[in-house]
Amino acid sequence: MPSRKNMRVRAGGASEVGKVREHNEDFYGVDPKGHIFVLADGMGGHAAGEVASRMACEGIVRALLPHREGLVELADDGRPDSRQTLLSALRGAVIAAERAIFDAVAGEPERKGMATTLDLVFLGAGTAFVAHVGDSRVYLLRGDTGRLLTTDHTVSNFLKAQGKTETEIAAHPHRDKLVRALGMSGGAEIDTLQLDMRVGDRLVMCSDGLYRYLKNPMHLAQLYGPRDPSEASKALCDFAIECGGVDNVTVICVEVLDPGARPTSVETDSKISALGNISLFQNLTYQEMLQVMPITYERHFKTGEVIINEGESGEELYLLIRGTCDVVAGDIKLATIKTGHPFGELSLVDNQPRSATVSAAEDCGVLVIRRADFEMLTQSGPLATKLLWNVINDLAARLRAASDRIREQGEQLEEKD
Repeated sequence: MPSRKNMRVRAGGASEVGKVREHNEDFYGVDPKGHIFVLADGMGGHAAGEVASRMACEGIVRALLPHREGLVELADDGRPDSRQTLLSALRGAVIAAERAIFDAVAGEPERKGMATTLDLVFLGAGTAFVAHVGDSRVYLLRGDTGRLLTTDHTVSNFLKAQGKTETEIAAHPHRDKLVRALGMSGGAEIDTLQLDMRVGDRLVMCSDGLYRYLKNPMHLAQLYGPRDPSEASKALCDFAIECGGVDNVTVICVEVLDPGARPTSVETDSKISALGNISLFQNLTYQEMLQVMPITYERHFKTGEVIINEGESGEELYLLIRGTCDVVAGDIKLATIKTGHPFGELSLVDNQPRSATVSAAEDCGVLVIRRADFEMLTQSGPLATKLLWNVINDLAARLRAASDRIREQGEQLEEKD
């Protein structure tokens, strides 16, 4: 594989016990080579929280560090299977860390109930890969703007996903409780996200000891200011303590000096915008769309090259992002697909043969989602619920359209009679 231009970052971290707590139950790790960053906020009391957070961070670093260069190569590769192997490695490290927490509790029953949040960021090939469990957060600061990348796994967000009103959520006595954490119930669901990075982008990973005092992501960008990551981490911890410091506060800041070479040409926000026009992905939040990014791939075709063949089994959805394509059934040209339009989307929900051949009328680029990867997203959680409802609504709309066409044809036949 030809060598690529390496991604370069600088990073720093800080952690403070705060003004109220006796122990610091947060823990974090910063990779000096700029690839692995991990932050955890433990819970459980009687020193159990700090044990859980330390075990999670140290376990993940031990699992990933020996394979760091190999993971960077997988990120550089850019092929679907390589990316899934990388993400599987991140998920595997988190799962192993949770298993270690359960084993520790089994050996020391007095620590029953200890658990921890976990945010893991892996940087490679101009891309941030994130594994997230709990309510610690990862923010993106780009220029003077800020954006929250992760979703808090709390009762309030669970109720929101169920359609509860803000009034109902505010009245719930356990609205701030976690519904996911490592060690909470076993087999914690792990959100995996993907985001393309630009020069000057800054990632901020933090525990709730900081963000409870933030008005919004823009406020975080203002507080960060022009500081380098080490200075910013310390300044953000100081800010939280000045605001009351009722909890432990931990911050990791990472600044992208050079994203290096990325194996794709279409940035995350452009992919999200394009996919948002497809009914299967409508009404998803930005954070949920970031969870779709790891299964979204980019392919390019030369003029005349066949993309899908009539009669073949279909397993991918395609979204044309550049150029035009011809649709042919037999020897008859049926249509021309223009930029921004999907084709083959039913392949995500059935395994029927393709009804037509689609080929590149000119050099073109497409986004691709494989059915097996899509099915992984529909296993559980609020995102799965939304995706499945979108599938149902899409199929219902197609059925209504087919029924309307049949009725119109019937009416035309009656008029002829």
